[in-house]
Order: sequence, then C-alpha cells, then structure tokens
Amino acid sequence: MNDSIFFLSDTHFSYHRISANESKKREAFLSFLDEIEGAEKLYLLGDIFDFWFYGRQVPESYRSVLDGLRKLARSGTEVLIAGGNHDHWLGTYLSETIGLTILPALVTHELQGRSVTMTHGDTLLPGDFAYKALKAVIQSRPVIALARLVPAGLLFGFASRFSAASKGVTHKQTRHWAETLAERAGESFFRWGNDVFVMGHVHLPLLRIFGERTFVILGDWEEHFSYLELRNGELSLQRYGPEEMIVNENR
Repeated sequence: MNDSIFFLSDTHFSYHRISANESKKREAFLSFLDEIEGAEKLYLLGDIFDFWFYGRQVPESYRSVLDGLRKLARSGTEVLIAGGNHDHWLGTYLSETIGLTILPALVTHELQGRSVTMTHGDTLLPGDFAYKALKAVIQSRPVIALARLVPAGLLFGFASRFSAASKGVTHKQTRHWAETLAERAGESFFRWGNDVFVMGHVHLPLLRIFGERTFVILGDWEEHFSYLELRNGELSLQRYGPEEMIVNENR
C-alpha cells in the first residue's frame, strides 16, 4: 500500500444536505482514507466539494471530510487537489490549514516510470460553448470580487440550486460523453509527452488502452465509488467496496 498512488474525483460533498446517501458516501470516503494511510500520494481531481469558495467560511458539514484529509496528509501521504467546475475557487485554506497541495488546472507528473497528465476535464467535451463561456465569466476577477460581497449563506444556497439543476441535465449524457472522449483520446490527450491521461468530471469510470498509452475517466463517488490505483507502474480502476475491478478494457 505504501508504494501506491491513488486518484479519485467527483465526490460532490454537499455543504448542507446530509441525507442518508450523503452520509453513506462520507462514511465510505473516510474509511477509504483510513485504509490508504501512508500511501505515497492521493490525487483529488476536482469536484470534491459540491461548492467551495475560498476559505472565507468553511461549512461545518465539511468538517469531517477536511479532518480526514488532514489526518491522511499527516500520515505521510502527499494529498494533492485540483479544482473542478464546482470547486474551482480553492484558495489557501486547504493548503495552509489542511496541508494539501493545490494543483493547476492541467498538470503532468512523473510517477513510477509513467508520465501522467491530469485534469478535472470539464472543458474537454467537444462543443459545449455555452458552458465554456459561462465558466470564463464566473472565474473572472470582477465576478469573484462581487461574489465575495454576497453573504455566504446566499452564495452557497444559489450554488446548491444551480448544481442540482446542472446535474439533472448532464446525467442523461454521461455515457455518450464518456464514449466520445474515449474515441478522441488517442489523438487528443497525449500531447504533453505523457503516456497516461487521467480526468474526472464525467461520472462513468472508464479505462482504455491505446498501445503504450492509457486513458482513464475516474468516475465518481455518488454512484460508482471508483478510484484509480498506480502500483509498481501498473494502473487499475477499482470500486471501493465488495466488488474489486470495475473497468479494465483494451479495445
């Protein structure tokens, strides 16, 4: 276990709705963190929180998750996090208080003899110009400055309603998007001298091999509880729970 590197994304921890499913998800996540204590690294590739806006107010409902991540970091495991489309605005609280390393939007790391490029992946879908334009607006400095003036409760409440609406739309297209990205992967996602490309955002776990190259969509922790493990240079996409391998395709 100490030689392993783990990757996961899209846990979408809610800041206010602690339903039975949300509790189950958190329990599984914290159990997973306990089991990988002392591992080499854990990469969290976006949408870990269903909404996060800097550190101006940390919702109390996130406390158990943050404590679990801090405990893992203190065990000697390097914990690295990238922002997604729900939690792009990470700020310094996670690095200075929790002990996480904040990643840029796209990064390539040399890991166990593999060159691994990682990103959340929300801008990789072909077309989707309306979303890309909206993202540019909400990540702009004027909009961020305006958001800082909005009372935290209102800001989080608006984000929660927007998130629920967007999930209802995107869930219907999940399999189509996964297959579309897999078809493009061989010619589009290995431009950085990498032999592995790992992304989140699309809530369907998928692993495809193209000769010496491997393309991975991590899936989610809302339905699939999936994660990627790199051990001794070998990649395996797994489910946390009684089932082991969930996807390992070569086609």
